[in-house]
Amino acid sequence: MKNKLKYVALVVALLSVTNTLQATDYYIGINGDDNNSGKSPQQAWRNISKVSATQFSAGDSIFFEGGQVFFGSIQFDSDDNSTSRSPITIGSYGRERAIIISGQAHGLHAHNCEGLAIEDLIFIGAGREIKTDFSGIYFTKEGLPTKHLSFFRIDNVDVSGYRNGGIFFKGGSDTNKGFKDIRITNSVLHDNGDKGICIWTSYNTLTRPNFWPHEDVYIAHCKAYNNSGNAGQKGHTGNGIVISQINRGIIEYCQAYNNGWLCDDPDSGGPIGIWTWDSKDITIQFCESYQNKSNNKKDGGGFDIDGGCVNCIIQYNYSHDNHAAGYGIYQFDKAREFKDNTVRYNIGENDGLVGSYGAVNFWATNSSGGIQNTLVYNNTLYVSPDTGGPGIVDYPADGSGKTYVHNTKVYNNIFVTAPGKKVVDIPIPSDEWTFSGNCYWTYGDGIKITWNKKEYTNLEDWRKKTNQEMLNGEPTGFEADPKLKMPGHGGTIGDSTKLATLSNYKLKPQSPLIDKAVDLKPLFKVDPGSRDYYGTTLPRFSGYDVGACEATQK
Repeated sequence: MKNKLKYVALVVALLSVTNTLQATDYYIGINGDDNNSGKSPQQAWRNISKVSATQFSAGDSIFFEGGQVFFGSIQFDSDDNSTSRSPITIGSYGRERAIIISGQAHGLHAHNCEGLAIEDLIFIGAGREIKTDFSGIYFTKEGLPTKHLSFFRIDNVDVSGYRNGGIFFKGGSDTNKGFKDIRITNSVLHDNGDKGICIWTSYNTLTRPNFWPHEDVYIAHCKAYNNSGNAGQKGHTGNGIVISQINRGIIEYCQAYNNGWLCDDPDSGGPIGIWTWDSKDITIQFCESYQNKSNNKKDGGGFDIDGGCVNCIIQYNYSHDNHAAGYGIYQFDKAREFKDNTVRYNIGENDGLVGSYGAVNFWATNSSGGIQNTLVYNNTLYVSPDTGGPGIVDYPADGSGKTYVHNTKVYNNIFVTAPGKKVVDIPIPSDEWTFSGNCYWTYGDGIKITWNKKEYTNLEDWRKKTNQEMLNGEPTGFEADPKLKMPGHGGTIGDSTKLATLSNYKLKPQSPLIDKAVDLKPLFKVDPGSRDYYGTTLPRFSGYDVGACEATQK
């Protein structure tokens, strides 16, 4: 038996070596000829059409001459025998990236394929104003309902000029298993129409409440900017990075800015810089999202956990100067269950420039029980004179006089506002809202809190009348200047690896909030994590601090 197992292992190893040896490198050069073999730069092909007409094998690589321009659309389908273990690679050779100009067609379209690596290329479409739905890099899946398509690698690409979007994974309505093991890194998506990066399926997830078609997504070190949205198009257009119907994913070290200004559908929500919906176990962290907009007076925010999300986290991010909320928590009509989501250790500045959006914004229909079991803790949020909304707000979704926001815990945040702005606005609170350990401060004025359609002008009065900021019969929270270094002047960082340089929202050594946070783990069984926004280990001294910064001096 042992000899037989050794023989099988040897055969598998030999087959693997054979497959590797059979893999071929192909070259496309500006001075090539489609009658050449294509197997060396000296024998390069000339045209993209030759690539699309060729059936490739697992492990093959296709390289375009760097610095040169090629016209056409790269096409792959299931006849190209790539696999997740032996992917086909498409890239450039030489010191620069090749440029693919595809006109009114997809830059690269892969249908029912898996095992593809796309790297070191520039894709340019005919322009976002051209009313043809084409994308820069476009993956589609139809049929194959019981099989995930796996292993997709996109790195160091620049995609612009596509009305439909930059990078788009789309599963069909009959696809209850979509794409798996996606990595999009070091890429720039700009001057497109509908979106920068999008992962989506038209499959009706409500028919399988504990199933997510896509799995294992990683997006990092990407920029999505100047994606305008499409005037006259239905739905929310102009998103920076939006992923949905995914089980397990991370978006980190990304930037989304100046997106969405042409979105004008009056019957739809608007775009967001970076967000997820109908997903499970998604983390959005170490990102900057700013100056995002909308033309229908809806959304245009920084970050968002939206309808049907479960166990998703937004942490260690910086949102600023967005039309709508810096951090949205929303449950739309007909969405799946929304529960156990967290917003923590983020900084927000000058969000809510249009309308009455707050720095943190709740909005829920009663779909699948509304918003359930949300944690909002240790964020630092500054509401400027230019904004319309408060520090934290719940917009009731209808005129029923009811709220669908349940079991929401708001701990250890700093809510700082300009004169005349509310720190809290919860017009129809449920009994399941809990505020504890937060700091409320308005520079040059007294604080304002709206609760159950009544207005309070100091923390003590709010405590007595509502029992908020009380714990075991003792008062918690602060109406005090948090002693931030320079709030309201954070500006743009422009590099998500340097978010910790935002020193404006650090606590001064004399801050009254140092060591004064409520201790989440023993009191509420909430693990606060191991670090703050700045990377400082928690706790630094004898206790935890209020807000996104753990002070290093006192």
